[in-house]
Amino acid sequence: MQTKFPLTLFVILLCISFNGIAATDSLIIKGRVLNLTGRLYRQAPVITFSRNNILQPQSEITKLADLQVDGSFRVSLPILFPEEEIYLDYSGKAGTTFLGSKGEIEITFDGDSLLTAKKLFYFAGVNATANNQYPQYLDALARELAANSVLGARFYQNFWEKSPSEAEKASSNRAEIRNAAISKMTSTVPDPTLSQWAQSINQDERLQNLYEYYLTNQMEIPSGNSVLTEISRLNQSPLTAQRVSLANRFANYADILKDEKTASGAKTTSLQVKLMATMIRDNVGPLTDDEAEKLNTIIERGIAEKIELDFLNNLYKRASSKLDLFFAYEADGRANYSYFDSTAADFLNARYLPKNLYKFSYKNQVILNKYIQTRIKSPHFRQSLDEIVRLEVKDSADISKMQAFRNLKIQPTEVLPEYWLSESEGRGNDWLNTITDLYKGKTLYLLKWNIDDSKSREDLEYAASLRAQLPKNVEFIYLHLPTEETAVSNDLVKQYIVRHQLKGVHMFLNSNQLMELLIKLNPLDAATYAIMKPNGKFATKKAPAPNKTAEIIKAIQQAGN
Repeated sequence: MQTKFPLTLFVILLCISFNGIAATDSLIIKGRVLNLTGRLYRQAPVITFSRNNILQPQSEITKLADLQVDGSFRVSLPILFPEEEIYLDYSGKAGTTFLGSKGEIEITFDGDSLLTAKKLFYFAGVNATANNQYPQYLDALARELAANSVLGARFYQNFWEKSPSEAEKASSNRAEIRNAAISKMTSTVPDPTLSQWAQSINQDERLQNLYEYYLTNQMEIPSGNSVLTEISRLNQSPLTAQRVSLANRFANYADILKDEKTASGAKTTSLQVKLMATMIRDNVGPLTDDEAEKLNTIIERGIAEKIELDFLNNLYKRASSKLDLFFAYEADGRANYSYFDSTAADFLNARYLPKNLYKFSYKNQVILNKYIQTRIKSPHFRQSLDEIVRLEVKDSADISKMQAFRNLKIQPTEVLPEYWLSESEGRGNDWLNTITDLYKGKTLYLLKWNIDDSKSREDLEYAASLRAQLPKNVEFIYLHLPTEETAVSNDLVKQYIVRHQLKGVHMFLNSNQLMELLIKLNPLDAATYAIMKPNGKFATKKAPAPNKTAEIIKAIQQAGN
């Protein structure tokens, strides 16, 4: 697996202040592009620096460093772990991975040698030796894996068919080969920081391979297996792309296991009286002196009589909307502690809100984050959660404006710049025909989605970047499909649209309109896509998803010719 985390197509710009519940450290990155010509400066005036968040693998935390005319740059990037991988991207012309820590790093590279230099980037400052040696390690690793194709290029060919013990042995052997490359670097003695960095990546890859194995084969990992106990690594440094990938696969495994346990009737412990009374005391107000005294007595005893339970229930009703949020979180947390050890459960508890952000208004995101901060043990996980929520609510003003807009018509209204909303109670075919007729002369990309559909959300992470790469004569038409299972709040959908920069024309279909469009838009399922030619006819009703960037750009270009 690659050790460099490719820049995601949809990046999140870090334009908020970090003065939350826990202080963050900062990495100062400065340097110079040597021999920066005027032409290169005009083509590439910024350098992008990105880092990961352990709780949200699909996003990078990103800052842009403007180049000065002399080629110098300087930027401050907050970091939450003692050591973190940082990714430099120079406008797609050059890039590298390096290890950052609290302090200052200086990076120098030659603008004349972007495509020719064997070693382009030179580092000074914190972790300088490790960062300068890292390319040599990658070269040695490539040689080791090429020399042993069974553990290299052909490793995954029959990996999934092995027995669990064989899979564990094969994964360990691959990690050993990768670690051996450290000592086989040419003309240098490996820096201890580099060794720790590389070994961490290799062990994380070993564990991820095993989680992939158990997920692919739909097998439960035996209790006490080191694959489970070693997940405590998630709270350790350095934070790498491989670590985040491992965290994501463990979380996927945990979600499936909990669902299966629930379906089989397995029970978890009920909410403790002491915790429930504490939740009420801290969130229901104002309380009378008598109510406060009774609550404190129940909290101290940790048990409640029947009449006291009625007392708790009555107080609960005063702030049920807020307490319901906390109760659902605690229910999920009890399941986590039932099946996993403390660090794994702590990680899953911190991940609860990032995983479910789309379900909550930004106001409830802030409320729930404040509560969860008191329940998470790891400061790394707490800060990671706080960072995500602060990013999530930074668009609150635009979200409120879109949600408050009234008097929508079938003719799309530009509610925010490049965000168009259309509304109709008429027939589905008539509505869609009206919209597509308005945009005749443009190539249309139709995106059918539902906010509750995980595949839709995964695909749409790439929609903003895809749209930015297409010419102005292409328009995106988003059709939000209803479901029979649950009613979806249009306010939450609008919040999601703004937060994920889904610019284009938005239609919210009802069930009758959906049925009327069944033939015209077949397949009429979430996470399916279509392309219409400028003449209003379909080029294809089975177009690639936004995350198939090269494929969909080619298909849209062909439709427009």
